[in-house]
Amino acid sequence: MKLSTTSKLAGLFVASALFGLTACDKNDEPSTGGEDGRTVFHVAADVADPDGDATVFMQPTKNIVDTTLTFINNGYQMEGVRSARVLAAGGRIYNLNYGTGQIHELEYDDNRSYNKIQTVNLSTWLGEYPRFGAVSDEYLLAHNVVNTASDDERSITVFLQVAKVGIPGLVFNSETDFVQYELGTFTVGEDYVFRVDAPVVYGNKVYYGTAYRKVGEPDVEDTPRPDELATLVLDWPSLDNPQVTTTPASIGDTYGYRGTAMFVHENYVYQVNMTTDGSDAVITRLDADGNYDLNYEFNIRNVLGRSVGSVHFHHVGEGKGYIALEDISLGAEVEDRYEMAYFDVNTKSIEILSEVPKSNMFYYQSGAMEEGVFNIAVSPSTENAYIWQFEGTTTEKGAQLDGGNIFVQGIYK
Repeated sequence: MKLSTTSKLAGLFVASALFGLTACDKNDEPSTGGEDGRTVFHVAADVADPDGDATVFMQPTKNIVDTTLTFINNGYQMEGVRSARVLAAGGRIYNLNYGTGQIHELEYDDNRSYNKIQTVNLSTWLGEYPRFGAVSDEYLLAHNVVNTASDDERSITVFLQVAKVGIPGLVFNSETDFVQYELGTFTVGEDYVFRVDAPVVYGNKVYYGTAYRKVGEPDVEDTPRPDELATLVLDWPSLDNPQVTTTPASIGDTYGYRGTAMFVHENYVYQVNMTTDGSDAVITRLDADGNYDLNYEFNIRNVLGRSVGSVHFHHVGEGKGYIALEDISLGAEVEDRYEMAYFDVNTKSIEILSEVPKSNMFYYQSGAMEEGVFNIAVSPSTENAYIWQFEGTTTEKGAQLDGGNIFVQGIYK
């Protein structure tokens, strides 16, 4: 079914919801670090209690090389159910309080913690479980997809909701910064957008990775996925004209789960898929008009000569970066089954970093570049976690972290 759009619906909301709920003090500039000028890294970790419930603590550090960091009841407690959604942009930290629709802006206090500078509550427009991403040091995008089933459950009507939030200050005006579109009504056997995330802006377009689904027969589980990958593209910065574009390169989702799934390099947006059963791990690319380049395909399975899974990746510049690949041969019962690899989209090459231990990287969110070195936390379930430092295919252990009952979800700067 062709994608249909409606006009922006922001004007339908009550006038009391007009304002951005926040304002930015122009004299309140983001903190970029301590007085000594050393880079401050912000490390966030899930700490599990004996019942398996997780609390997320974040702490700042200027030393990620030769120190030990502990997160057991130590650090700034982040907000959100299941796990904290965290990102860094423009010198500040942003925490999506998943389960409330609130986004908090945090500033490093030049000591050992953070000050909550501002909060915006987007639940009126996006519900309590949106996702969010930074597209620059000036804007965040928060987004949700709402699916409404017919009474007989044989059709689904899909709505896309996007809020553009200015930073710093979390500035939001519902009349100008919120859009909602009806993407269409889809019946049994048709493909539709189930979720969007990991936005990236290139030129006058914003690209969203998607969870792409097929409407199944009522009461039937495990409906096959569409035989394509999909991206949702809107005009930027207007957020007009949503379009869904697809490629037959593989099967799976393209929204990165909690990590980044797209980056811009030499006039293209490169994208990795989140594989599903039977699909290849592939890197594809889209052009400036929002269409897949069907002449480009980087099939990681073919290069390695074995089946692997992918979720998200980390670009470090010049089309090169790092990706966690699932060793499918280990089986789903093995928790530590992701190995790190170095890729180059220009040469379509990939090399496993064999010195780095396997871990569960499915939920991982962010690494940080500093002076040509990529810093990433690796948290095996049976041993201590470490911050690893990658430069090309050269790897070195950095700071030691807790082990066993924590999962480091990201390093931010």
